[in-house]
This record gives sequence, structure tokens and C-alpha cells, in this order.
Amino acid sequence: MANSMAGDATPQRPRTRGKGLRAAAFLALVACVALVGVGGGALAGIVFGAARIAPSAAGKPLTHLSTTATATVPPACDCASVTTTMPQPSAGVPQYGGQVILVSLSQQWLWAYQDRSLVLASPVTTGMPQLPTPRGSYAVQRKETNVTFYSLWPQGSPFYYSPEHINYAMYFRDIGYYIHDAPWRHAFGPGTQYPHTDPDGTRETGSHGCVNMPTPAAKALYAWVGIGARVIIVS
Repeated sequence: MANSMAGDATPQRPRTRGKGLRAAAFLALVACVALVGVGGGALAGIVFGAARIAPSAAGKPLTHLSTTATATVPPACDCASVTTTMPQPSAGVPQYGGQVILVSLSQQWLWAYQDRSLVLASPVTTGMPQLPTPRGSYAVQRKETNVTFYSLWPQGSPFYYSPEHINYAMYFRDIGYYIHDAPWRHAFGPGTQYPHTDPDGTRETGSHGCVNMPTPAAKALYAWVGIGARVIIVS
């Protein structure tokens, strides 16, 4: 089972290429507790507030990412601990109106804001040292659900991953960078972007550049966020 979906991911629906979603809208209140590093089973993110579905944009073919990024020395992973307290973003709350998603690479957390008010927060896993998640300001370009990601790296490459089903994917940057759920992961949060051993003994590392989330948190984020929402990724 692959550790992540990559920035080079080629998403496809079963038997067909990815298609745009039908536009719909609904309101829902969602609440759940974040448990980071608890082995065996899906982990939920802290989620609360109103949610809605926005229309998806048409998909475009994706191409390879460069694999020449400089590796950094990984710190010790704190994956054996249980985290129930949401941290405050060290970079501060973004001072923008509308929908804003903030991702901290050092904290391995995601926060979503509506007009500077917190709507959702979740632990995440971002890119491994060789394939880091890019810092910068982006926008949600399209949304896809029920898709399969295929590796563009060949078998035998250290970055190859087997085909993986993704429930909720939000594309934010060329070429192939998504925020998406990662049902195969055993832990999210600080240290999981580096090679580590989960409490149940599973060896994992960071993503291929995407921002991985627990499925319940990704579902809530997908329902709430609209096309064009600002995505800010900081160190």
C-alpha cells in the first residue's frame, strides 16, 4: 500500500477519466475529535461549522514532478503520542476574507477559515523530504471524488506507489498537487512527513507532495470549500 498520493498523481475514476462533479449545496454541522498517532484504524480531524458543496472544474492531464528536491535531516517522530488539543497556527491566522485554507509544514496541521473565523482543523501529513509540499499561496482549482490515483513513476522507483482509491481530492497547484484523504495512513500530525514507525509497527513516510488528511476531515473540508478558495502553505 502506498504511503501517499503524489504531486505527480494521475487521478482516474474507475473505468473512466475524472469528470466534473454536479453542483449542489447543503448545510451541515460536523463535530469530531482529533486523535493523532493512534494505531490501527482511520483517524478523525477536529471539524466543526457549516459545510457546502461547490461545483468542480474540468480535469486536466497531469505530468511528472521533478524528484531532485534536497532532502533534510528528519527529526524524531512523535507518532506514538495521542494529540487531542488543536494547536494555534504559528504563522498566525491569515488576514483574508472569504474561504482560506492554511497548512503548516512544521506543525503538520491544516486550518480552514471563513472570513477569518475557524471552520475546520485537522492534523495532516505533507511531502517527504525528497518530494516536499510546495510553500506559497494557491487556490482550489477543482474538486474530485471517488477517483483512483496512479503513479507516474515506474515500478522499481523508490517513489512508485500502487493504485490508490481517493474519496475526496482538492487540486490546488500544477502539476498534480492535491489536498486529499489518505485512508491507508495509520497516523497524521507532527513528524509523519518523515520516515517513522507507527504505534502498530507500520513503517510509513511523508506524501509525494500532496497534503494528506484523515477521511472524515477531508470529507468535511471537501463539502465546505469552494472553487477558488485560497490555499496558503507555510513552513
